[in-house]
Amino acid sequence: MNRMPKLLLSSFFVFSFYVLSHAQILEIWEIQGAGLNSNYQGQQVRTENNIVIAKGSNFFFIQTPAERSDNDSNTSDGLLVLTSGSPGVKVGDLVNIEGTVVEEDNTTAISNVNLSLNILASDQSLPPAATLNNDFPGTQRTFVPDLEKVEGMRSTYNGLICGPPENRDWIPVTTKDMRRFREPGIPYPGLPNLPIWDGNPELFWIDLDALGQSNNRFVGAEMRIQVQGVMVQIDNQYVSFPSTYTLTGDNLVQAVRNRADGEFTIGCINTLRLIKDESAYEIRVRKMAAYIVQQLGAPDIVAIQEVGGQNELEDLAFHIRQLSPTANYQVQFLSSNGNIHTAFLVQSTFQNLELTQLSKNEFLSIGGTLHDRPPLLLSGEITTNPPTPMKILNLHLRSLIGITGSNSTFVRTKRSEQAISVAEIVQELRDENLVVVGDFNAYPFSDGYVDVVNQIAGTPTEGALFSNQSIVNPSLIKYVDKLPEEEQYSFIFQGNAQMIDHCLSTNLDDFIYEDFQFARGNADNSWIYTNSANILERSSDHDGFVLFLRPKNSGLTALPNEGQMQLDLTFSNPMSPEQYLYLNQQEAERIWVSWIDSNGRIVHRQRLSPGENQMNWNTRPNVGLYFVQFRSEQGIYNTKIVLQD
Repeated sequence: MNRMPKLLLSSFFVFSFYVLSHAQILEIWEIQGAGLNSNYQGQQVRTENNIVIAKGSNFFFIQTPAERSDNDSNTSDGLLVLTSGSPGVKVGDLVNIEGTVVEEDNTTAISNVNLSLNILASDQSLPPAATLNNDFPGTQRTFVPDLEKVEGMRSTYNGLICGPPENRDWIPVTTKDMRRFREPGIPYPGLPNLPIWDGNPELFWIDLDALGQSNNRFVGAEMRIQVQGVMVQIDNQYVSFPSTYTLTGDNLVQAVRNRADGEFTIGCINTLRLIKDESAYEIRVRKMAAYIVQQLGAPDIVAIQEVGGQNELEDLAFHIRQLSPTANYQVQFLSSNGNIHTAFLVQSTFQNLELTQLSKNEFLSIGGTLHDRPPLLLSGEITTNPPTPMKILNLHLRSLIGITGSNSTFVRTKRSEQAISVAEIVQELRDENLVVVGDFNAYPFSDGYVDVVNQIAGTPTEGALFSNQSIVNPSLIKYVDKLPEEEQYSFIFQGNAQMIDHCLSTNLDDFIYEDFQFARGNADNSWIYTNSANILERSSDHDGFVLFLRPKNSGLTALPNEGQMQLDLTFSNPMSPEQYLYLNQQEAERIWVSWIDSNGRIVHRQRLSPGENQMNWNTRPNVGLYFVQFRSEQGIYNTKIVLQD
């Protein structure tokens, strides 16, 4: 761990160590004490006959032998010793240490300044490790956290990974049987008379390579890790330094279920700044297309947040067609402020479309535009008999960034007034078949400052600094409530799973509710996969969801997409360059065929005539899978062909 200060190592004979020193002789557990910090901070102390239990690049740890422990669970037997270079000790050495007690990032340590070290023996048996388990650390916040009591000591545990690596490549972990979730309230210590969240004191972090072990950036949630190591505190976080570790488990990737006959589906996904001028754009747009097709099941409607604009949406629809030619989405987009926008992709099962930005010209009471991304309302009819009207409201609300600090008044006010504005929209549409989806940037409960979701839904609140107004009546359905507890998340922050992407609706009297599911593969897995072209993991940092509905009106059909070509075509698949395409067409309509490789590049294009057509290759493409598109004045037709020798 490179953040530890360094010491200039000095060596003394045992005799000079005793004669020259005037420091107090203390056991490690006396230096540590039972509080958050040592009572001997700033004092010169000496501790004798302790065993080196671990070492890093510029520090090492010592621990009291078991026979001299005070056996008090409130005091630690371990201690950090800081060095200015590679420590001149080995694990298993018996040592005497003299130096000044300091608090390094709130970990009690012996400073490298005026430090004395004497090695008495080697190859000593290590003290037993403290065991972390389902009961320790506890879930209740206490003045002295449980993990403080094993600071600097050997520890062992079987941990459940709670999310991908975050800052410094630290990995969140718990010894509980279930991952940790964000809970209502302001993080501890909070504010008087408002809900307070304890911060999940049972959650801690792992720095895999702090003691020289191999790093692993491919770690994801729900993996298991067996660790022997040492616990320290850094920036008010408890961090485990493994001496050894074993990691098991695979990436969490789970698609939503297949839709049943007669179901209508609405999907939602934040595409993580899918902007054309980003360096890895071509990879990311293909990954997002694969996520929509394979993980979300190509819903009838996809509500999108954080997309660059019309061009990006057209690219996304194109790549979706290459993967699933029947998923021929129409783009529904209106530009908003900034460089990220909300939008819809719509299949032909939803017709007579109307797209409107609502509350676009509203202003914040303290100055400025209220909605940077105005609520986007899509209205239309599902192709049942008779048609079923529906409206979908797509939201991307102000984030939680800055909710504490110098800009907090602005952030809290904007979040509150946005929620009130959306609630007023919802109330006006209360008698419609209305579904409200999007990245709310808010929990399904109060964050203690603002309760966005319950304000919009008209549902009860635990309370907040900005009080909710009574606007929506009767209340909306919150589909998060239909999920098992372990599935109630769409994003992971600081190791805590949290639901910030939501689906609400009116009673939907013209529908039967069937299901609500999240597709997994993004939030749980490492950011390192983001620019990996050939895997689904981490197409975004949010997980998307799908709402499954069954219209009460019968006869839901997929109408031909506007301008979709009906083509009577025969060919071998796989086919060789010498084989023919047979086009059953009497009229000499101009039809062009384009061969597109897996990177979206057109590698061949030619006009087809009625009858037999052999490919007139300018440059023969390599063997492999190609997306083939036929285009005429009547529309387009897409398919896949494998080209072989």
